[in-house]
Amino acid sequence: MRWPLGETADAVADCTRLFAYFLEEALDLGIVWATADRRGAAVWVPPDAAESWESHPWNQPRISALNHDGGRRYEVFWEWVYSHDPDEELWQLDSIAVAPDSQGQGLGTALIAAGLERARAQGVGAFLSTGTARNVGIYERSGFRAVDEADAPGGGPHVWFMRWDPESG
Repeated sequence: MRWPLGETADAVADCTRLFAYFLEEALDLGIVWATADRRGAAVWVPPDAAESWESHPWNQPRISALNHDGGRRYEVFWEWVYSHDPDEELWQLDSIAVAPDSQGQGLGTALIAAGLERARAQGVGAFLSTGTARNVGIYERSGFRAVDEADAPGGGPHVWFMRWDPESG
């Protein structure tokens, strides 16, 4: 998430603000799911949900303002990521996080499983993208498989595009 922001004086503070801005919008949409103890959360976007939104929670002027170039690098990067999204109706695991002191306790796995269960109940698959190599194995253990991987344009990160199908999980 830091690379699309570009060179900033305080990347941690900027990423914190970016997620705060995102969550202010996303919480009202009902797409943020949290564990009972609030130590983990996931953003699961149902098929066609984005079509009813006035704008996507990630596409806000105040997020663009965090970027060193007014948001151009951010926009180009995410347009490239979105160009890899499948065309059919699928659930999207947009983001997931578990507090560092709670990692390894199954919270992330449970959040992934909850979304996949909803997808399975609808008879549709799910997809995600990740720029973190260690996450690929985590998602594979939940039944996702990498369907593509590439380096983002302009010297951006390597990104894996992953998919889960109900018959495989």
